[in-house]
Amino acid sequence: MEWKDFTEQYKVAAILKNSIVNERVAHAYLFAGSHGVGKKKLAIQFAKSLLCQQSQGDPCDSCHHCHRIDSGNHPDLHTVSLDGASIKIDQIRQLQKSFSFRAVESPRNVYIIEHADKMTVQAANSLLKFLEEPTYQVTAILLTEYPSQILPTILSRCQIIQFDELAFEKRVDILKVEGFYEPLVRNACKVTADLGQARELCQSDWFAQYRNLVIQLTEDILEKGSYVLVTLQEKILKAEQGNQGLPFMLDLLMYWYRDILLFQIDRKNELLNIDQMETIQRQALRCSKKWVMKGIEVVMETKERIRRHTNPQLSLERMVIQLQEG
Repeated sequence: MEWKDFTEQYKVAAILKNSIVNERVAHAYLFAGSHGVGKKKLAIQFAKSLLCQQSQGDPCDSCHHCHRIDSGNHPDLHTVSLDGASIKIDQIRQLQKSFSFRAVESPRNVYIIEHADKMTVQAANSLLKFLEEPTYQVTAILLTEYPSQILPTILSRCQIIQFDELAFEKRVDILKVEGFYEPLVRNACKVTADLGQARELCQSDWFAQYRNLVIQLTEDILEKGSYVLVTLQEKILKAEQGNQGLPFMLDLLMYWYRDILLFQIDRKNELLNIDQMETIQRQALRCSKKWVMKGIEVVMETKERIRRHTNPQLSLERMVIQLQEG
């Protein structure tokens, strides 16, 4: 794959390729951008370009370095992912230990830290020392959706690369042309800025099922019956995607309430769930604008609690109670 193929992030691709061509590769980078904009893909491309035997900016995709990166077992490319809820100091220490010697097969080592904002304080401080005192030729690539949650001292040692989002309507138009159901497309393109991931969501059965469950949940909440907890327990928490699917479900719920608010202020042309106009109208007549805005806030707070690994069931039950109480 060549840098020119990254059309959705052509500015970022140009910056990274030029740094290689001009031999101005920084010691550390921070890739910042929303979920799904392609940070990991471009980090792998950058690593491949740095480690490729025949790179002139673009990786050759044919040497053994490129092949080993594609298969995920290159000895000079290290990836650090979440260990449970966070990245722990032992993971950073192990990374440092790996780099106590020169690169095995290449002139440099490359490491990618996913969700860098979720490092523990101890891990972040350990990484900071590593950034200040690199061993041999090392390139660090930190990925994050929340750069403000990373230590300023780490930020100051990184070249920050901000990722753009492909315009919402452009993503929608592309997937509509491909034949996907427009209401699903519009929701998928809201919950992720990555066109490829939005396509995968539209192709999956579970995403459509979550949307149906969200609509049912909003109806149950307005009826204020206790069976809404059964919907949570039996259908949402036990869904195929489990807890990993909850952020998507909460996004769908938030955008459903957004649709109600847009209907109330006569901006119907911006609705996502265009096939549910009758249900949206019925709910819009039953809810005040103040209640809907409060509902959006409650859903956002619930998503943040679950992101911080608060018990999902308790968080969702609390959300429902808050919504039912108005």
